[in-house]
Amino acid sequence: MKPKFEPTEAGVEIIDPIERHRYQLTTNGPVSLESASTNQIGFPIDAAVAVTTGSITLPTTDHVLIRDSDKTMVAKVPPSEQADLSHGEYTLDISGPMKVYAKVDSPVYIYSDSEKTYISLADSTQVILSARSFHERPAGTITTTTDPVDVMAAISAFGSALKTTTPERTYPTLRGHPPRLEIGDELYIPDKFDQKETGIRIEIPATLRNTFVVAPLAYYLGADVVPGTSPELITESNYRYSFDCEDGFDTAVKRILRQVFFLDCVVRTEGTTPFPLHERKMVESVLEFEPEVAYDQPLVQRVETFLEIPYSTLQPYLPDWQLETRFEPTAEYIEFLPFVTNDLAVVKVQDEPDDPSVPDPTAKKAINEFTRDSSDFVRSASSHNIRGNKTISTSNNPPQLPSIQQSWTGIDGTEITSTAPLVAYESSIGRTPKDGPIEIEVICNDPDMRAELESVNGTYGTRKELPFETTIHYELTTSALAEVLARDSDFLHYIGHIDTEGFQCSDGKLNAATVDTVGTKAFLLNACQSHEQGLHLIKAGSIGGIVTLGNVINSGAVSIGSLIAQLLNLGFPLYGALDIARQESVVGQQYRMVGDARTTIAQSETRIPNACLVNKRKSGISVDIVPYISADMRRGGVFSPYLDPVELYNVVPNSITDISVTNTQLEKFYKEGKFPVLLNGKVRWSNELLSTNV
Repeated sequence: MKPKFEPTEAGVEIIDPIERHRYQLTTNGPVSLESASTNQIGFPIDAAVAVTTGSITLPTTDHVLIRDSDKTMVAKVPPSEQADLSHGEYTLDISGPMKVYAKVDSPVYIYSDSEKTYISLADSTQVILSARSFHERPAGTITTTTDPVDVMAAISAFGSALKTTTPERTYPTLRGHPPRLEIGDELYIPDKFDQKETGIRIEIPATLRNTFVVAPLAYYLGADVVPGTSPELITESNYRYSFDCEDGFDTAVKRILRQVFFLDCVVRTEGTTPFPLHERKMVESVLEFEPEVAYDQPLVQRVETFLEIPYSTLQPYLPDWQLETRFEPTAEYIEFLPFVTNDLAVVKVQDEPDDPSVPDPTAKKAINEFTRDSSDFVRSASSHNIRGNKTISTSNNPPQLPSIQQSWTGIDGTEITSTAPLVAYESSIGRTPKDGPIEIEVICNDPDMRAELESVNGTYGTRKELPFETTIHYELTTSALAEVLARDSDFLHYIGHIDTEGFQCSDGKLNAATVDTVGTKAFLLNACQSHEQGLHLIKAGSIGGIVTLGNVINSGAVSIGSLIAQLLNLGFPLYGALDIARQESVVGQQYRMVGDARTTIAQSETRIPNACLVNKRKSGISVDIVPYISADMRRGGVFSPYLDPVELYNVVPNSITDISVTNTQLEKFYKEGKFPVLLNGKVRWSNELLSTNV
């Protein structure tokens, strides 16, 4: 469904009913909305309207990009600068939680204060406002058999989703979602997925293992994948690059993907969006080519140019790829490939799957940490107050669903993992548009755990620009809990007891395996041993959730639950919220994710949610900024924090490290909004640190 424009007393609100995002633009008076053609903008958009106004105010401080009638960028205006352009035809990129353009024929003056960005126009200027959702879904389905040769032909069509073969395809908005795969009796690739002739092919021995590993690289290069005796990349000029690597085929594919993507990001600075890029400044001295020359090369020649640089030369400059996906080389995983490929994940094929139910070895340490007070207890229904004897349960076994294991590199270098069945991704792309506020369901099924309820009550829905509706439930029965689970909501925060038989309710236990439909988009099951029940919720329709593997101590769970609630409310994805929460408490090591861990429940105030790590040394203060991707903010975008020493943009999700700052600069940065700050091993909030001497 397309974004919608709605007039307000102050201007225009743009609503994305799929991602549940809102963007409020203020004008210098009430406006009426008139229909406008999407062809008037010249960039990919979903919907457009015309308004007449003399000014537009953005709800936060933000960069504004200005292009002339030829689409040439004429100005980049960060919040710290101003721009005054003479009368002309301009397209302003004023994107926030959606891609938003404003086309005007007017003089333009842009400036910011500490809270908002202002765009001044000539009086009574017609503005064509247009928007596009960041939500991606496949354009259709390819049918394939389980024969590796047919699967190779199917993934050869993935590159048809690329909107360009220039280096700009590193921007996520120019990489469309690959078509879905469906297992059938014969290979059928619809004509609309005819592959562009890029002149690149990848030859591999015809096995599912090799095909799975090479799928993301083939998609990004728009390459044909064909059977061959030895794995190598071959271009139409007969250039050959072997996948022979002492660390194995998987590693060779990973290296090529990292190398080509990274160098495309560097040379795209010569293109339509010439951002001053940190990655270019860092690596330019060792490049054996001129970026401006490489930018103009055809794809085949550019790939050859990139691969001529030894990997060992680039390795010190390549950022951690962060996302790795692991699964088995069997036919039941074929249908995962479009979703893994869309993430540009590194694929690691393994013969034996990881066991996500094995508790972390820090479990005992976590429990000891939080049992100094003998009055504390674990949140296991079998070890605390059991009420009722009714049990709605048919099985104590986790659902038998093919699942991939996805892992991210956390702040401290540890692994953050998620068990993701295919149904999680299917539920995500099949989401129904929805109007109204973001709906949060908070359930407290044990009176002894009201401390957490009190800590999160009032956390959800504190964003002025976003309407929330939070419903609190106490001590639900099994039937009432089933009704809440089935309700069409955005997030469910469960506080209570869970064991292998299900959720503890006031009249017994409810096993989620018996629930046919789950309507909540995402969830936190803040109870012991909730991993299995979380998987059942995913199977029944949810997209992603945070769960536990073993027992968690109540006091630790209160701390983790409260912090995760605050982070999700600020727009962090599930894996990002868990990563930060794990820095606060060792109990966080007991939490895992199920489903799509990039899921968010609210838009970020900063477009790219990020955490700030403050390091105090004798020589001064340094800062690291860690960004988090999400389902709608993917790899390849750029960000630049409004921190004075930072003058360059970075590619998401690369961290910006070791920024030397003064107390004054840090204080100014804290005023930009509310975000998590890791200080002396504890999570603090930027707005709380404004008056402290860091």
